[in-house]
Amino acid sequence: MNNEAVTVVLNGFFNLTGKEKLAVVEAINDYFDSNDRDPIRAAHDVEFSKLDLDSLVCKCCGRGEFRSS
Repeated sequence: MNNEAVTVVLNGFFNLTGKEKLAVVEAINDYFDSNDRDPIRAAHDVEFSKLDLDSLVCKCCGRGEFRSS
């Protein structure tokens, strides 16, 4: 795989429980099945902004910090 971001995110996916993996797949399917993705992205952004990132450990890389681009 040539894309580092995909490698890191896929690593995080593999670290999820089965139920978490299913929830991710369902969310991605909802996103790609929609003709209007902006509300889906906006709702995710709101939920993400509510997280206390200082208290979480990244499922993708295992670090105790999150960075958003």
